[in-house]
Amino acid sequence: MMLFSFGWSIGLQALVIPQKATVIATSGAGIGGYIDGSINPAALSYIKPHLGVSDNLWYADISGIKSNWSFGKNIHRVFSIESIGLDDIEHHITNEVDPLGYVEAKWIAVDFSSAVDLNKLINDAKGFSLGYNIKLNYSKLHTERYWGYSIDIGLQKRINDKLSLGFVTKNFGREYSLSGIDQIENYLGLGVAYKAASIRNNIYFDWIYSDNRNIFKFALKTDFKYVNLVLGTSYSKDSYKDFSYGFNFELRNWAITFGSILHSNSELGTPKSVELKKYF
Repeated sequence: MMLFSFGWSIGLQALVIPQKATVIATSGAGIGGYIDGSINPAALSYIKPHLGVSDNLWYADISGIKSNWSFGKNIHRVFSIESIGLDDIEHHITNEVDPLGYVEAKWIAVDFSSAVDLNKLINDAKGFSLGYNIKLNYSKLHTERYWGYSIDIGLQKRINDKLSLGFVTKNFGREYSLSGIDQIENYLGLGVAYKAASIRNNIYFDWIYSDNRNIFKFALKTDFKYVNLVLGTSYSKDSYKDFSYGFNFELRNWAITFGSILHSNSELGTPKSVELKKYF
């Protein structure tokens, strides 16, 4: 694969492509649910504190690890660090078959997320939750260097024990390089989550607007005590579609999750992730 293709793969796109099995399994759906704070930071109010690590095989065989520490009693917070990269990218200047050499591509990012105590801001915050995420990132490709920041904000409203709504806006920030400043494409999303107790399933539906595209996401996650299956899909007219699947196994205070995405461009490979969590 050509050098510039990898620049696209680990650059600004790494801000929105999931790097946890929990998120990959649903194809990123779940803005209205309580799946993971990286989907909607407002969900942190409902997620148990834990330590977690994900081993990820990304697009085009780029691999990496994401580790996170979730803590706090009254106000839930998360600190995470992630890295992805590839060391043997062929460097071509012309169309010759043999490369001039090999270069590496790296991406490193640090996140801090937190729920917000709405009771200190408004009188009646019953059923509402608010959260934010701040990301700092650095990447390099051959002689190019990129660094930047982004901020995500999420809001959720719990209607009742079965239904909840969510809103998220992501990627308010800038990306810098030696050649200038890039504006990060903003990401706006609305989601609905419904717990269908009669069929032991959680149902998620999201609408996302990003890069001048409407993206629709849908996911199902079974609701059993120990083992649960996940199916998801994303669709954008004439530009992108995928199908995701995974499973989750929980026993006592441990959980292991597997997730994978099948997408329309087979040349980029099949992203996979295995995630291990220890709850407190």
